[in-house]
Amino acid sequence: MKQIKKITIIGSGFSALAASCYLAQSGHDVTVFEKNPTVGGRARQLKIDGFTFDMGPSWYWMPDVFERFFADFGKKTSDYYELIKLSPAYRVYYGIDDFITIADNLEDILKSFEAIEKGSGALLKKFMTKAKSNYDIAIKDLVYRPGVSPLELITPQTAMKVGQFFSNISKDVRKKFNNERLIQILEFPVLFLGAKPSDTPSFYSFMNYADFGLGTWHPKTGMFDVVRAMESLALELGVKFQTNATIEKIIVE
Repeated sequence: MKQIKKITIIGSGFSALAASCYLAQSGHDVTVFEKNPTVGGRARQLKIDGFTFDMGPSWYWMPDVFERFFADFGKKTSDYYELIKLSPAYRVYYGIDDFITIADNLEDILKSFEAIEKGSGALLKKFMTKAKSNYDIAIKDLVYRPGVSPLELITPQTAMKVGQFFSNISKDVRKKFNNERLIQILEFPVLFLGAKPSDTPSFYSFMNYADFGLGTWHPKTGMFDVVRAMESLALELGVKFQTNATIEKIIVE
């Protein structure tokens, strides 16, 4: 017989909300403690003087990851919020009225690159083919492993790409492209991983596929829609929330 445990989670960011849902689904008694008045952690919302602000993330990438999360509970993102694909995806500014527009589809992005640097469209297409292959390996498989051993990263698929773990994004991009602006655009997505392109293995080009291949999305009324959705799901599963609850000490026996 499975033992039901009383589990306390400190903080209510995305990872905490996700963990609370999975633990509650497994039958445990889960309580989330949050020091702020509302849940969300860094993705919380601020309302002041009639204005509403998202305090954390501003872009919604990898929509398939969110769909997979809600599907684990028999739900869809559309059960909770409406997604809008941004068109154009975004603009990169280099000065006043000096910008490059990133379209919402790869074909138009290829044309934009080609217009800036001759031959770069074909090079980008090859680069994106590799990036998609890496995405299929990393996001559809590796990130869902428990993370208890580095050996989890060794699979027949990653073994075939071992060379990509000994080079880095910056080197790869600069071998293929000469235009500094295009280089900056291609180096930029890995910054979301919290590392410099020169320190990030080439395998992580899957972030470029998340950008150019899947596009940039946004919940209709703001990123806090995602927090509300995960909170609602957690409540449906029986998770309890205590806000304005600062944890001052953890007693270990």
